[in-house]
Amino acid sequence: MRTLIERYYSQYYFIDTTSTDPNITEDQYVNQHTNELVVIGVAPSHPVLQQEIEKIEFRENAINNEVSGVRKTGGFKLQSNTILCVITCSNGKEYFLRSCIKGKLLEINKELINNPSLLKTNHATSGFLAIIEPMIKDKFMENPGLIKFEEYHKLRNIPIQKGPVFLKDNTGGED
Repeated sequence: MRTLIERYYSQYYFIDTTSTDPNITEDQYVNQHTNELVVIGVAPSHPVLQQEIEKIEFRENAINNEVSGVRKTGGFKLQSNTILCVITCSNGKEYFLRSCIKGKLLEINKELINNPSLLKTNHATSGFLAIIEPMIKDKFMENPGLIKFEEYHKLRNIPIQKGPVFLKDNTGGED
């Protein structure tokens, strides 16, 4: 049975192009659900996962963001470089995490404010940063800086680990 993320999300990564050191990559994941909403978080190569997180501070406009109704009116509009939060580590190093895509902010993970270690322990699931409704839905890969799951793992030399495959999951040769 594939993992929940493998089953219901298209996995992409926003590649950090701002770093001058090739060994430090502040990449983020961008998982698009089948309903087209996007979950943003830190990628496995992000250096914050190797450090002790002291606090996570979301921007004021992200904390005060309110959406309502079926059409999600009132959401804060984001550019791909909009800073959502600042992570401060115990060594004083700060990391600025961005929205990665153009869209409308629907929700931030307020649980991270009270429990910053959640980002480190469950970065791919309950340690997500935000949920965003993308502006570019039909041609999602046209968001600049995004690459596919396989390309990311090849680029960062990370082995691909997928959930186990069972007979009921194996329809037409999928992994």
